[in-house]
Amino acid sequence: MALFSQKTLLFVRAPDENVFIPPFNLIELFFLVIPLEWWMSKKLYGQINRYVMFVIYSPLLVITAAWETKTAHKVRWNRKRGEADEDVVYEWEQMDNQLDFEDDGWAKAVEKSRPDVTTDATLMEVRDLRKNMEELKALVTRLEKK
Repeated sequence: MALFSQKTLLFVRAPDENVFIPPFNLIELFFLVIPLEWWMSKKLYGQINRYVMFVIYSPLLVITAAWETKTAHKVRWNRKRGEADEDVVYEWEQMDNQLDFEDDGWAKAVEKSRPDVTTDATLMEVRDLRKNMEELKALVTRLEKK
């Protein structure tokens, strides 16, 4: 999964270093790129871009930091009292003892579908082609004997 993610991110790279997440990319397009980018120097445009990103993202980051700080204080308080970090038991945690991936055949299906990242894909294709050629050769030999 990590290799797939890496390959995906290689092809989804943004053309610039100032990436606005949706829906803020509309702000970038209509209030920065179209009216300013074509005539401004790169340095000034970059500064304006950073200021706009600061104004847009700072409230989100402050809210996230406050939430994380609150959660961290709760975890620290629970640990001082010797309790678990969180009291929430999720549905997938409740079903943990009911699932058996080995008996269901799921583990085998996943193992079959797992790509071989150590062997080059071209080499694997050549090996598959060689196997098919050997089967074809055996078939032709049998037909010649008849």
